[in-house]
Amino acid sequence: MPVLKRQYENRPTAARCLSVAKTIYLFRCGESGLYAFTADPSGHVLPSRIYPQIRWRFERRVKLRPNKNSPKHKIAGKILDAIAEHGFHLTHAAVNAEHCITL
Repeated sequence: MPVLKRQYENRPTAARCLSVAKTIYLFRCGESGLYAFTADPSGHVLPSRIYPQIRWRFERRVKLRPNKNSPKHKIAGKILDAIAEHGFHLTHAAVNAEHCITL
C-alpha cells in the first residue's frame, strides 16, 4: 500500500500541468448535454462502449492558461488531473454548464 501512495503523490499535479498554456479538446455526445474534455484531438480515447449509438462530435479547442488568481484555476486543474489519469473528463451541462461555456 505505501508504494501506491507514493505513486499517487508523485504524479504530476494540475498546478504543474498549468505552468504553460495547455490545449485540450471539447467533444459533445450527440445532441445531449454530455461533454468530454480530452488531450486527444481525434477523440478516440473517449468512451464509446457505454451505449452502442454513442457519437462524439468535436465542439471546440480550449486553451487553458495559468492564472492562479482565477476561480477557474481549480476547475481546470481537476479537468487536467482527470485527463492525466483516464484520458478524458466527462461533464454534463445541467450540472457544470460553466465547464462547457467559459473554459
